[in-house]
Amino acid sequence: MTEATVSPVAGSASGPARILPSLLLLSAPIVVSQFAQMASGVVDVVMAGNLGVQTLGAVATGAAVWTPMMIFLLGLLYGLTPAIGQRLGDSGSEGDVAGVAGLAARGLVVGLAGGTVLGSALFWGSAPLFQLAGVAPDLIPDATAYLRWVAFALPGMGLFLAARFVLEAHRAPAVVTLITVMGVAAKIALNDAFVHGHMGLPALGSAGFGAATVAVFWGMGGALLAVSLLVRAVRPLWGHRLRTADLSPAEMGRFILFGLPIALNFLSDYLVMAVVAVFMATIGAVAIGAHQIAFNILMILLMTPTGLSMAATILISRAAGGGDRARLGVVMGWTLGLGVGLSVLLAALLAAFDGEVTGLYTQDAIVVGLTLDLLWVVVVVLTIDVLAIALGFFLRGLGDPGSPFLVLLVAHWLVSLPLGYVLCFTDWIVAPQGPLGWWYGLSAGLVVACVLLALRLGQRLKG
Repeated sequence: MTEATVSPVAGSASGPARILPSLLLLSAPIVVSQFAQMASGVVDVVMAGNLGVQTLGAVATGAAVWTPMMIFLLGLLYGLTPAIGQRLGDSGSEGDVAGVAGLAARGLVVGLAGGTVLGSALFWGSAPLFQLAGVAPDLIPDATAYLRWVAFALPGMGLFLAARFVLEAHRAPAVVTLITVMGVAAKIALNDAFVHGHMGLPALGSAGFGAATVAVFWGMGGALLAVSLLVRAVRPLWGHRLRTADLSPAEMGRFILFGLPIALNFLSDYLVMAVVAVFMATIGAVAIGAHQIAFNILMILLMTPTGLSMAATILISRAAGGGDRARLGVVMGWTLGLGVGLSVLLAALLAAFDGEVTGLYTQDAIVVGLTLDLLWVVVVVLTIDVLAIALGFFLRGLGDPGSPFLVLLVAHWLVSLPLGYVLCFTDWIVAPQGPLGWWYGLSAGLVVACVLLALRLGQRLKG
C-alpha cells in the first residue's frame, strides 16, 4: 500500500476519539451474540439432563460429533467479514458494491452447499462412526436419531452464518444479536414441544432436540435474510447484483481457499482441547471433571475479549481496504489496551472469588481442590490468551488468515501437547505434575503463539 493512499483525516487528533465508540458499539452486540450461541448449547444439555442419564448421554454424544462440523463451517464463512471489509474500505466510502455482492452470493452458496455436504456425512455416517468408536450400544439409537435431525439443520446453519457475517461486516451486528437471542428463546420452547409432543407436534424424545435445532437455525437464517432488506447498507446487495454475481469455479475456489485456513484454525483449537480432555479422562473422573470446569470458566472469561477482537477485525479490514494506516494503529492500540485491561480485571476477580465460582459447578471437595489449582493457571494465562486471540484476528483483518493457522498449529501441536504430556506423565523435566502439567503445556504454547503472531503482525504492518 503506497503512502499516497493513506487518508489524511484518520491521522488527526480526533481519530482515536472517533474510533473508540465505534469499537465499543460494534463489539457489544457481537459479545451478546457469542453468549447467546453458547447458551443455545447449554440449553440442550440442561434440558436433556433433566430428562435422565440416557437422554443426556445421547445428546452429549451427538453434540461431540456435530460441534466440530459447526466450528469448521463457521471458520469457512468467517472470511466474509475481512474480505467484505476490505472491499468496502473506509467508512466514508461506498466501496465496491458489486464486489461485495459477489462475496455475499458466494458466502450463501458455500454456507448452503457446505452445510448440505456436512449434513449428508452426519446423516449417513453417524451410526457407523459410533459403532467404530465403541460407543455404548444403548446410546447409539438415540444419539443417531438426534444427529439425523441435526443433519438437516446444518444447511440452515450455513445460511445463518453467511448472513450473519455479511451483516457484521456492514457494521450491523445488533440485528444479528436480536435474532440470535430470539433463537435461544425459541430453542427452549421448541425443545420442550418436540421432546414431549406439545403444541400438536409428535413426541420425539431425544431426537426432539435435533428437530428443534433444525427449526431454529433455518428460522434464524431466514429471519436474518429478511431483516437485512431493512438495513440500508446491505439492501443494495440483493436483487440484480446478487443474481449476476460471479459463481465460477475459479471464484468459488478463491473464496473457499481464503476461508479454509480460518476453518482449520478453529477446528484445530477444538481438537487440541478434545485431545487434552481424552488424556485427562485416562487419569480419572476427578481430573476430567476439574479440567472441564476450569476450561468452561476460561471460555466464559474469553467471550468479551474475543467479541472485542472480532469487532476490531471489521474496523481493521475497512482501514486496510481504504489504505488508512493511521486508523489501523489506533484500532489495534485500543483493542489491545481494552483487552489486556479487561483480562487483568477478570483475572483479579477470579482470583478473589475462585471458590465461589467453582462452587457453582460442584460441591465435591476433591474436584473443587483440583479445580482451584487449575484456575490459578487460568488467572496467570488469561492475558496471554487474550493477546493471542487479538493478534490472530488482527492478521485476519489484514487479509492474512494463513499465518494464525500455521502459528497456532505449531504452538499447540508441537509445543502445548508434547510438553503437556511430558509434564503430566513423566519426570523428564520435573516430577510428574498430573492434570496441572497439561495446563502448563497449554500456557507455554500460548506464549510461543503470542511471540510468533506479534512478529508476523509486525512484518505485515511494515509491508
